[in-house]
Amino acid sequence: MPTKMIIMVKRKPGLSPEEFRDGYENYHSRLGVELFGHLWSEYRRNYIGQGHPFFQRGAGSMDGPDEIGFDAISEVVFKYEDSLAQMAVISAANRDRIVEDEARWFHQKRCWTVTCDTIEEDLGLV
Repeated sequence: MPTKMIIMVKRKPGLSPEEFRDGYENYHSRLGVELFGHLWSEYRRNYIGQGHPFFQRGAGSMDGPDEIGFDAISEVVFKYEDSLAQMAVISAANRDRIVEDEARWFHQKRCWTVTCDTIEEDLGLV
C-alpha cells in the first residue's frame, strides 16, 4: 500500500487568500516538485472553500478556512517505500531554501504534516 502524506497549511498572517494561493501554486509547489517530484506518484493541492452543513451540525454552521484553521490541504503519494527517507535527506540538504520559501507563504506554527494509510472504496460495486 503506498504511503500518503497530508500537508495542512495556514497562510501567513497579512496574506489574502488570493496572494497565498498564487504563492503556493507559483512558488512553493514548484520548489516541492523540483526537489521531490521524482519521489512522488501523485501531488494535489486542495484549497478550502466555504463549509457546508454536515448532517448533525445543522443549517447554521458554515465554516471556512479561518474557522477550520487551514487554507489548503495537500496530498502527496510516494512512489517508493523509502521515498519519505529520501525526502528527509533532500530536505536537510536544502533546508535554508525551503525554510525561506515557507516563511514567505505559511503561518508555520499552524501547519501540520502527517502520513497515513489510505483505503480506497471500490464504488463500482454499489
